[in-house]
Amino acid sequence: MLSILVWYTFAFSALFYAILHSRLFKLFSVPSHLRHLPHVPALPLLWSYIRREPEDVRMKRFLLPLVNESSESSEGIALMWAFGGWVVHILDPQLYAQVKGLTTKHFSTKDLPIFRFTGLSNIVTTNGEEWKKHSRVIIEAFTSPIPVDLFVSLAKALYEVIDQAPTINTEDHHVNWSDLAQRFSLDAVSYSILGFDFDAIRTESQFVKEFNAYMDEAAVVLYIIFPSIEKILPRKFSSSLLNSLNDRMQDMIQVKKSDPGEDIMSYLLKSPDMSEKDLRDNMSMLIFAGHETTAGALSTLVYHLADNQDIQKAAREEVLRVLGPSADPSLPLMGPKSLPYVNACVKESLRINPPASYTIPRISPESISLGKYHIPPNTPITPNLYAMHHNETVWSDPHVFRPERFLEDESSELKNAWIPFSSGPRQCPAKNFVMYEVRTLAAMLLREYEWKFPEDSVHRGGVKNGFSTFALTIPYKLDIIFSKRGQE
Repeated sequence: MLSILVWYTFAFSALFYAILHSRLFKLFSVPSHLRHLPHVPALPLLWSYIRREPEDVRMKRFLLPLVNESSESSEGIALMWAFGGWVVHILDPQLYAQVKGLTTKHFSTKDLPIFRFTGLSNIVTTNGEEWKKHSRVIIEAFTSPIPVDLFVSLAKALYEVIDQAPTINTEDHHVNWSDLAQRFSLDAVSYSILGFDFDAIRTESQFVKEFNAYMDEAAVVLYIIFPSIEKILPRKFSSSLLNSLNDRMQDMIQVKKSDPGEDIMSYLLKSPDMSEKDLRDNMSMLIFAGHETTAGALSTLVYHLADNQDIQKAAREEVLRVLGPSADPSLPLMGPKSLPYVNACVKESLRINPPASYTIPRISPESISLGKYHIPPNTPITPNLYAMHHNETVWSDPHVFRPERFLEDESSELKNAWIPFSSGPRQCPAKNFVMYEVRTLAAMLLREYEWKFPEDSVHRGGVKNGFSTFALTIPYKLDIIFSKRGQE
């Protein structure tokens, strides 16, 4: 009897292993119709995710060697496993120009934990006529005047938090800037989009606590690689957080219906084309996409100005010439032409460490040619923003922070190669909003403080990004020492 039980156990284990091996082999093997393309091996890439390596580390190891070979041998594309399937990553801006007009996004799976929060009826996840509907309304909403006065008010709230931070001496304040930048960007997004003041800069509201906790739950590697496992091994804490966030979003929508304002949610509520689900999903997506990426942009800029004191000084001198010692920034003064050097610093920080290293893939219903390669129809294609921003055939010394490159040569080649917000019909609709937000906060900080790294900073010698399963490149635990400036 025992021997039969052992035999059945062995047979069941062997069958289970064979099925698992077969599914894993199929999942991580290059499909036969794509084997003619240069590709990054899946297992080393998977091991990188398991080790929780930052996105830029993966890019430097697996893709940049393909980008920065001699122009004769560089392929311009690479097949890479991402978002649950194989995707053609475009590494050359000239090749991307051929496909940036594609509008149909492709999802290997819609079971990813993040989509449980954002839903699937929004400007990012829809296609065809549904996407056109969302796009039209969202773009119209973002044509309203940029709320520079809001950014100024939030910057002054930051002053209070910085000035109350632990001091090294009577003048220097030690601040976790990556955390503070996230709180600033969340307040900017929540107030301008939802019309609600979370006061995330000064306090940590329940919504913010639950949101950050769910983002941690959504980034668990196992549930990213095998999102359907949620059906087999559901996580009670994750589900509880999600339900609470959904309830809070629904409550805010109901409040806004009875008391509309000048925010984007109120604008969308006026549209007869937007259902309540459309509204809820768009609000959730804008909160997620808007504040995470902006926080990354703010952190990267502050990092590079700390790392390059001469550049920080030059940017401050421009701000003082334009604003003087005490005047609040205004919309005209925060434009790119009013602050050309600050704007160049922002653009260079977005180039060298773009908040998103690549975007959700798109597909073409017809076969296309990219360089010397034939791409079959319905193949997922994505611009790899990080790789294109470090392509040596376009950018000289691509790993060097040099804002002057955006003052010296604004050629069409560089304009087409700088795409931190993607490009084409499905580029980020909040691009202008974000650029004004970052320039305004930069100007306010530059006039009020000087800053540097602590002596023991892990960021000395190169920015250290945090781990992300959403292709984000955001500095992690960026401690900064702010020193109050004298008001000459």
